[in-house]
Amino acid sequence: MIFGLPAHSWTREELALDSNVEQTQQSQNLKKNNFIHDIHGYFDVNGYYDTRSFDVFTLNTLIDTPFRFQYFSFINLFGNPGSANKVTLNKYYTEQDFRYISQKTPVDLEAQYVTATTFKDLWRFGPRWRVRDTKCFKKIFEKLHLLYEPTFFPLQIDRSAGYDAQIEHFYRVQVYPKLFGDRVYISGFFDHDFRFGSDNRNDHFKLVAENQIGVRIIKQLYIVAEHRFNEYRKSKKQGVGIGLEYSFNF
Repeated sequence: MIFGLPAHSWTREELALDSNVEQTQQSQNLKKNNFIHDIHGYFDVNGYYDTRSFDVFTLNTLIDTPFRFQYFSFINLFGNPGSANKVTLNKYYTEQDFRYISQKTPVDLEAQYVTATTFKDLWRFGPRWRVRDTKCFKKIFEKLHLLYEPTFFPLQIDRSAGYDAQIEHFYRVQVYPKLFGDRVYISGFFDHDFRFGSDNRNDHFKLVAENQIGVRIIKQLYIVAEHRFNEYRKSKKQGVGIGLEYSFNF
C-alpha cells in the first residue's frame, strides 16, 4: 500500500491552461483524500455442530485501515459437551489483533488481546512474518496459491506466575483455483503455547490446532468441515466440526 499520489510531470501546454491545471489538481486531491480514508476488509460467519456434541458460532473480522494499521479478530461462542440438542452458547473465547504492516520488510508488529470465560485477560506482543511477501519465497508461494504467516509472541502480560510465550502459525491455500473455479480452500492455525516456571510439568507445552476445508456452494456461502485439537481440554481433546460459512467483503 502506497500513501500519496505520484507527482505529475506538467508539460508547457498544460501549464498554459490554468483552468485545466486547477481541475486536474482538484481531481488528484479528491482521489488522495478518498484513498487516505479508504477502509476495507471482510467478515465471515460460521456455524458448526461439533462431534463432541456441542454447537459453535464463530465470527471472523479483518479490517485494513489507512497508514498501514490492520485489525483482526475472531470470536468463538460455544456450549458445554452434550448440549448440542439445546443450542446453548454459554461460553466464549476471543482474540483481538492490532497490527502495524511494514512497508519495507515482510515482518510486521502485532499486539494481541485475549479473553475467555475460562481464564483471565492477557496481552501478547511480537513480530509476524508474511512469508509470501519474502522475496525468496514469493514465486513458489504464489504458484502454490499458499499463504503462511507465523507470529512469535515472546512477551505475554497476564496474572499468572512464570513466563509464557506463544508461536502462532496461520495458513491458507486455494486448492486448484483454475480447475475448481476458486471454490475450494484449506485453512487453519497451530498455536504452540510455552510456559516456564509452572509447578505442573504437564503444563509447560500446549498445542491448539484447527484445520478446515471449505467448498463454496453458491456465491459466498461455503460448506465446511474442520478438525479441532485442544490440549487444554481435560477430555475429548479432538473433534470434528461440520457446518456452514458465509463471508462478505467491504
